[in-house]
Amino acid sequence: MLDVRPRVSYLLGHIPGAHNVWRPAYQANEGDYPISGMRADKTKMEKLLSHFGAQSDTDIILYDDYQSADAARLWWLLKLYGHDKVSILDGGLKKWSALGYKHALMPPSRTKASGYRFTGKPHPQYLANLTDVEEAYKNPKVVILDVRSRKEFSGRKRKSGAHRAGRIPDSVWFVYNQTVNKNGFLDQEKLQELFSQKGITSDTPVIIYCQSGVRSAQTLFVLTQLLGLKNVRNYDGSWIEWSLNRDLPVAKGEPKTALNLQ
Repeated sequence: MLDVRPRVSYLLGHIPGAHNVWRPAYQANEGDYPISGMRADKTKMEKLLSHFGAQSDTDIILYDDYQSADAARLWWLLKLYGHDKVSILDGGLKKWSALGYKHALMPPSRTKASGYRFTGKPHPQYLANLTDVEEAYKNPKVVILDVRSRKEFSGRKRKSGAHRAGRIPDSVWFVYNQTVNKNGFLDQEKLQELFSQKGITSDTPVIIYCQSGVRSAQTLFVLTQLLGLKNVRNYDGSWIEWSLNRDLPVAKGEPKTALNLQ
C-alpha cells in the first residue's frame, strides 16, 4: 500500500503498513522536459517500485486524503507502463478515519530492493501529448475537458508554473472534485448524469487537462474505471505546456454554465 501525500502529512498519521511516496519521486528528472511536473520515465518508475519491494504481480493499493487526484496520478503512471494490479482506496484516509480504523505514525520497516520490471501490457492510449491536443482542438467530435477551478478556467487566476492565464479555446469546464464526496466517489448513476450534462457519453472521445496532469488523472480514472469509457486520454503537459507555447491560442472569460462555483 502506498500513501500518496506529502511526507509531513504521512508522518502525522497514515494507514498501518503503508509506504509514503510523493510527487517528486514519480516526476521526470530535471532537464528531461522543458516544463516541470511531467511523468517519470519507465526506468525511474521501475526503480521506485523496486525500492518498495514490489514485484510485477504485486497488488498495489494507492490512497491520498480523499479526492484521489494524487493517488490517480500514480495509478495512471503504473497503468501507462504496464502494472495492471493497481487500485485506489475509495474515500482515502478520510474514510478510513471515519470508519474508526487505526493510524500509524512510524513508517513500516525498509524492504529489500526487488529489481522490479514492468512486464504487463502498457496502456499508451491513456496518454495525450501536445500534438494530440492540437489535433483534437481542430476536431469538434473530441471533447477537451478542463477540470481546473473556475478562476483558472476563466483566466482570473494563473497558478505558479503556468506561463499565461486562461484555457484552451472551446474546452469544456468540469471541476474534477465534483466526482467525490466525503465518502469517496459518487455512484455510477450520478457520475453519468454529471458528465452527460457536459456532452460526454460512453462513445465520446475525451482529452482531459488541468495544470499539470494530476487532477486530470483523477477524472480519467473516473471515466475509464467507473464509467467504462474507452477513448479517454490525460494530457500530461496540461496547461503548463500549452501556456508555454506562445503560438497556441488562449481563451478567457466565464463558462457558459456552472455546476461548481469554485
